[in-house]
Amino acid sequence: MRTRLAIPLAAVVIIGVVGLAVAPAQERFSFFLASTPESVERMLKLAQLRDDDVVIDLGSGDGLIPLTAARMNARLRGRGVDIDAALVDESNARAKREGVADRVTFTHQNAFDADLGEATVVTMWFFPELMQLLRPVILERARPGTRLLASTWTLGNWKPDAENRDDAPPVFLWIVPARVAGGWDWELTVDGRRFQHTALLDQQFQVVEGVARVGPRRETLTNLTLRGEEISFSLAITLEGFGLTQHAFSGKVKGGAIEGTVKVTPLDRATVTLPWTARKSDGAGYFAPTGTAIAKTPAFAK
Repeated sequence: MRTRLAIPLAAVVIIGVVGLAVAPAQERFSFFLASTPESVERMLKLAQLRDDDVVIDLGSGDGLIPLTAARMNARLRGRGVDIDAALVDESNARAKREGVADRVTFTHQNAFDADLGEATVVTMWFFPELMQLLRPVILERARPGTRLLASTWTLGNWKPDAENRDDAPPVFLWIVPARVAGGWDWELTVDGRRFQHTALLDQQFQVVEGVARVGPRRETLTNLTLRGEEISFSLAITLEGFGLTQHAFSGKVKGGAIEGTVKVTPLDRATVTLPWTARKSDGAGYFAPTGTAIAKTPAFAK
């Protein structure tokens, strides 16, 4: 669907009902309405298009979004998928007329079946219920770091990473996050001493919280940010023989591993930067018996 700003809300509701009535094979269906070039340009500017981008438009209609992207950047590639075969044929013919058919193609396909593996930018402009139904498809198939753009409506409790409300309709940008929920283990060697770390992360889209354990001590992770594959967080925890030690982690998620660096600042000592590699785990180390010896340290003594 491509919504024109001038259409009143009542008309949009009526169109939505008609769409549902004529599409018994798919309960949610967006009626096609052409986008305005101005809205499409605002959306694509928010994406900050690059030469190596692959823009995939779900529900490409008359092809305006991929074709506009190709005009805005002469090197990127574009692809559209649409359930209407006639619109697909029209879009491919238009790509030929505009001399970009070598970079922009359109496929007759349901948006739910689209292959997003090569996408760096995904655009869609459906009714909000259909966009929420597509949300898990995008999170499952699009690579971390993929920029997702939509207009007019958001994606429920997946909050946008950026938005533009300078004009109507508003346009929104999300960055597909890496999957980091669960347990992570890593080892750090500080001045010749090894310390085993275990962390547990909870994740809702790009919002992540976590806790960590070193030996018998546990602390919460702070300043935790996740943007695509890039993750960073802080940890202040006591290391045996070093006292309260500040950690500043930053790295890139690569499947079942995180690779990066950590700045370690022990109490009254200089900061050292160390390589950091964390591995996905079951998090069992966090739940291992703790014992009572920690209560005998000066910090806990009465």
